[in-house]
Amino acid sequence: MRSEDETQALPKIPLMPFDATARTLWAVPFAFDDYLELVDWTGRALRSDKRGHIDARQPRILARLNIDGEQFISYADRLLKAFGTAICAPQALTSLCARRQTKYLRGIRAARQLFTPKLAA
Repeated sequence: MRSEDETQALPKIPLMPFDATARTLWAVPFAFDDYLELVDWTGRALRSDKRGHIDARQPRILARLNIDGEQFISYADRLLKAFGTAICAPQALTSLCARRQTKYLRGIRAARQLFTPKLAA
């Protein structure tokens, strides 16, 4: 039997706007279609109990953002917990700290793992 807290829906919060041109500083700097492709790929990869074939092809957005796909999947279920308020490359996280005039933003270790490309073996 579910408790009253479990049956209440989470509040609906709109997504930030997307801008594939990256000209709008406060918008997500890629296309909505890329976002949907990434969400779909992540969801299918995280559901090992799901039937069917999961395409091994990674979304193009991962290459454009220089994100290691395997690391992304390993962080996907705890992404916001690992990063906190901003998910970005280490240099961008450091820059964000300076702009916000803070000494620390959670996520530098995760950023180094997620945004560092694998070296060829």
